[in-house]
Amino acid sequence: MKKWKIQAARLHVSAQNLATWTKYSGLDPEVSVRHTALTPGFDWSPYPRARTVTFGINITF
Repeated sequence: MKKWKIQAARLHVSAQNLATWTKYSGLDPEVSVRHTALTPGFDWSPYPRARTVTFGINITF
């Protein structure tokens, strides 16, 4: 690291919505596209929430 004159380096990773632990038979129990008083608890097959993974690096010269 002295060759490139780097004083410090820090790597970081962040993740969201990687897994859902439940006995629910659908994709995601928290997503609903048509929740009304006439259709409580009915699953209209919406897309599940997106999984997000973020990588980063901080370098101090």
